[in-house]
Amino acid sequence: MKSNSLVLLCLALLCRLGAAEPAPAPEAAPTPAQLELAREVIKATQFDRMFDQMGVQMQKIAASQLNVSSPNLTPEQKEAAGKVMGEVMTISMDAAKQMLAKVDTIYAQVYSEAELKAMLAFFASPEGQSMLQKQPQIMQHMMPLVQEMQKDIGPKIQAIVQKAKADAEAEKAAKAAPAAPADAKVSP
Repeated sequence: MKSNSLVLLCLALLCRLGAAEPAPAPEAAPTPAQLELAREVIKATQFDRMFDQMGVQMQKIAASQLNVSSPNLTPEQKEAAGKVMGEVMTISMDAAKQMLAKVDTIYAQVYSEAELKAMLAFFASPEGQSMLQKQPQIMQHMMPLVQEMQKDIGPKIQAIVQKAKADAEAEKAAKAAPAAPADAKVSP
């Protein structure tokens, strides 16, 4: 469950970072030519394949984190937690894929037709294809760094979550405690 907290924290941070940036000014609707070029660039960059690979890697990390962070769980509890994480990942990936379906419009709005043509030429070139083919290697080299980071910040995040839970329980207990009448006398 700690990895779910980590995932939620990361999502919250990403949302916060996005909120810190002012919303871009509305731009003119992209032309059909820009949209087509954007789709070609997205296809050439294998954007969807890289995204699917990232999802598989995230599931592996979540499963390994569950085993490392919760060694005292019974096999049944681990199975239940794994099922919940799987459902969360499925919902998250499905929502992200729906968002990705709109990337062509974003590319067409942000990049000029000349930029899209240059990107397409690069990704169609041997160098561009080599770069794309090596992306999984980059991810493999980054995974130990991500795991090291998680080990470092995991206890800090867990402490924050535990403090928040304790504070919430204390507040709940304080509200539930019967209030002593103000004029009640304390006997010696």
